[in-house]
Amino acid sequence: MRHRTKLICLALVLAAATARADILPEPDRGPPMATAGGLDFAIQSVEVKFPPGYTKTVPVVVLTGCTDGHPNCTLARSKNLIGMEVLTVDGEYLRPENGRVQQIVDAFERKSAAETVTLELYSRGSGSESMKVSFARR
Repeated sequence: MRHRTKLICLALVLAAATARADILPEPDRGPPMATAGGLDFAIQSVEVKFPPGYTKTVPVVVLTGCTDGHPNCTLARSKNLIGMEVLTVDGEYLRPENGRVQQIVDAFERKSAAETVTLELYSRGSGSESMKVSFARR
């Protein structure tokens, strides 16, 4: 009887995991793409794998390109940052209810004592850790 109870519990956990994987992500309330500080950002969809064998498509913000000749573009290209996901801006996670791309634009336009905006970037395909890079506000 105990073995059967454990199997039922396991089945319920797996069913709950499946249901959670099928929930649509919260829609983003900002623009799907923008340029800030000479850097181009866009929301893209990526597939994330969940055990046991489920995948889910989630929206992420990606540094998609930059303006030639801009110092931030030179920095982004020298560090091979084009194509990387943006996880945080100035230490704050990107949130769909605030508009992910809009949060980045706002950080670059904000009047602040700090002359830089720090982005935490991640490359999903490399398996590496994220990296923080500071860019000039203008």
